[in-house]
Amino acid sequence: MILKNFWYVAASSVEVNSTPLARTICEIPVVMFRTGAGAPAALRDMCSHRRAPLSKGRMLGDNIECPYHGLQFDPVGRCVKIPSQEEIPRKAHICSYPVVERWGVVWIWMGDPDLADPAGIPHKPWRADPAWNSENVHYFHIKASHLLMTDNLLDLLHVSWVHVNTIGFAADAVREDPLVTEVSECMVRNTRVIRNIEPAAALRSWGDFAGRVDRTSVSDWTPPCFTAIHFLNRDPVTTIEFRLDHLITPETARSHHYWLLVSRNFRIDDEELTRKVFEDNSRVAAEDMDIVEAQQRMIDLSPGSVDMPLRQDRGLVAAHRILDRLAKQENAEAKRNAG
Repeated sequence: MILKNFWYVAASSVEVNSTPLARTICEIPVVMFRTGAGAPAALRDMCSHRRAPLSKGRMLGDNIECPYHGLQFDPVGRCVKIPSQEEIPRKAHICSYPVVERWGVVWIWMGDPDLADPAGIPHKPWRADPAWNSENVHYFHIKASHLLMTDNLLDLLHVSWVHVNTIGFAADAVREDPLVTEVSECMVRNTRVIRNIEPAAALRSWGDFAGRVDRTSVSDWTPPCFTAIHFLNRDPVTTIEFRLDHLITPETARSHHYWLLVSRNFRIDDEELTRKVFEDNSRVAAEDMDIVEAQQRMIDLSPGSVDMPLRQDRGLVAAHRILDRLAKQENAEAKRNAG
């Protein structure tokens, strides 16, 4: 089940402008645009007349025009013009979705609009802190279930193998696995501190380390599918610190949108480093994308197969239990409202 009563990322701020933007979110087609005042808006991307996609239309002031027969809709979904008649029936209006712009992205609420409290948007103050460089925003469209990428981010053991040529560390460093997992009602935290290891190739260039380092990663997962990783590498002279915000939005049961927001608090004015960090993180994300899409293909070819968990999977197992509980609650609420 795809949970609906949560805030999801719909787009980066720079993607939303006066040109209609189409995106499928939680199996619903959505069109986004900005009003003349600069506010983002999101409507169901389907004209009420003949179901043509509004995203193929054009903006006329703050209204979007259907490309098929010229019906116009305002930013809250009201049909305001039907060229062939004066009367506008109530059935002509279409669904709009609450949106909030924060931390450099546009958030959307696909569920019950009465529950759309902006206080539920994840808090990421470093994205607005001048002491941090937050220029790097990545977007990927991934042909795999959003759950597979969530599992990937909660399973940092894979770093030694999937990312051996980028951010990987020696596999023997986890023989006596230092993973500490903490679980609360709606959060899973994985902490792993590995001391006195050779830094990965990318990290050595980012931090200009002379020798071995201590590597710390703290991953906080919160539902429905957000993982914030606080990542440090340090030696006696140098410390480099990153905040990696992995924001996942389901598209369908077998595809998702994936935003990676990268923030760092060192060499923040170094434009060449910003470019290199972007390129290096793009390679890391491509490695993750390759493995989860391969997993999805195997799952599709092996219906009924189940995973055999390892001890270090306790974080992702806990996340699945939280999601199962929230799905049951949302289903029960939907049934009560329908009744």
